[in-house]
Amino acid sequence: MSAIDDRTAAAPARKITADEILGKTGLWEKLEAAAGMGGLLVTSLRLAFTPPFAWWRPAIVEASAMLRRCTVPLAVSIGVFMVGFGFFVLGGITVVLGASDREGGAVIIGFLREAAIWITGMIFAGVAGSAMAADLGSRKVRDELDALSVLGVDQVRSLVVPKVMASLVVAPMLGMFAVLAVEVVNFTLGPAEFGFPVGVLYASTKGSLISLDVYGALIRYVIIGALVSVVGCYKGLTCKGGTEGVGRAVNQTIVLTFFGVWMLDAFFNLAYLSLFPAAQVDFKG
Repeated sequence: MSAIDDRTAAAPARKITADEILGKTGLWEKLEAAAGMGGLLVTSLRLAFTPPFAWWRPAIVEASAMLRRCTVPLAVSIGVFMVGFGFFVLGGITVVLGASDREGGAVIIGFLREAAIWITGMIFAGVAGSAMAADLGSRKVRDELDALSVLGVDQVRSLVVPKVMASLVVAPMLGMFAVLAVEVVNFTLGPAEFGFPVGVLYASTKGSLISLDVYGALIRYVIIGALVSVVGCYKGLTCKGGTEGVGRAVNQTIVLTFFGVWMLDAFFNLAYLSLFPAAQVDFKG
């Protein structure tokens, strides 16, 4: 009996792995997914700038499809939001304050820094991001990705890089289109709504528009393009469970990208206004 106790006491204790600690709560899978998305982004950018540059033709096709799918929903969404919020809410506040001539400046600042960013981001995530996840996920469940691996084709270079590079270009284009749509609606309906000439609206808009806001918006659109494309591609490449898994991957893509767009909008504005406090008071009108 004592010999058995001695052997038991001498046996080394089994090491507990991170999978056993974190896997029970699902935290480990989330950390793995985050690391996988970051690695996919780094790999995609590295392959994009490494010869051969065969990705540019499919990237043009991807960009064309994204623009066709996103332009109309974005125009409708931004137009309705501009009429509802820009005129009835923001315009009503400026009228009450007796500063209706500043409505143009308030609109360009508000939409360029906030509203146009997350409206564009959600439209791009819901339309383009879900399409990427569905495309790669359907290839995954049909074993097309395994067939490409057998043929020696790099999945990331041939399928992911064109989508990422197209997103980095299309997202800023859609963002600037959203701002243009806001101004078209404002200059078309604003003077009649508030009773001042177009020149007053133009002076207010020009006096409030600063280059830092434009540069900051473009940076955010590029980040949104990278976020949406990487999440959509990663979820499509790693989906499991047949067609149900593809639907789950699409749903996860939309949820994650929506959350990411809102978090980016909040923290970027906080950092932007902290680094450039003059942007809060730089009004020349």
